Amino acid sequence: MTGLAAERRGESGPPIVMVHGSLSSAAAAFAGQKALAGRFRIIAPYRRGCQPSPPAARIDPGPRRRRRSRTPRRRRAPARHVDGRMRAAALAPDKVWSLTVAEPPALPNGSGRRGADRLAALRDYWAADPATFVAGFLRVLNVELPLPPPLLEAARNLMTERPWETGVPAEALARTSFPKLVVTGGGTPGFEDVADALAETLSAKRVLFPGSPHAVQRFNDEFLAHLGG
Repeated sequence: MTGLAAERRGESGPPIVMVHGSLSSAAAAFAGQKALAGRFRIIAPYRRGCQPSPPAARIDPGPRRRRRSRTPRRRRAPARHVDGRMRAAALAPDKVWSLTVAEPPALPNGSGRRGADRLAALRDYWAADPATFVAGFLRVLNVELPLPPPLLEAARNLMTERPWETGVPAEALARTSFPKLVVTGGGTPGFEDVADALAETLSAKRVLFPGSPHAVQRFNDEFLAHLGG
């Protein structure tokens, strides 16, 4: 995580790395996890391209993948930005104690499942202006979320991503020995399909917290309790 700004909470205990999603930030995404700081050291980096971390012309999991593979070993990694974190875990499994992904957007891994294939409609909004893009993006996801103040920056970053092309190395991850958890909130059928497919391939524990939108970690106390358990 060289060069990335981060929110840090907790003075002792095993470290947890929490990676936020595209239309969010470290502070906004993981405010609800402050309760874990008494037992864990929480490190929530601002992804490259998200202030106050350095800017990025394009969000690409490849370069981040190589940087993150050099980070110290972490006990758990609740991840919203699933492609970079899962690729890093596959590249350096000896540095990971466990991996948690929430609402994974790795659409190629869910290919062939009706809900996941329908999310390909996201590409229809990629050439729009940022405001139209965000509205269309959330409409396809069928969710309504409070978005962080630096929305324009976040939207421009997201518009450089290609979730319908960015899968994760599930077979390589399946060969690793650390425990894996895939969680969703039931709000978007496509993400449920992707999560089911990943959980099957990874032999991961699969948990659904009904009623949470596409930000389980921000809206569900049960998820918080599950991570701290």
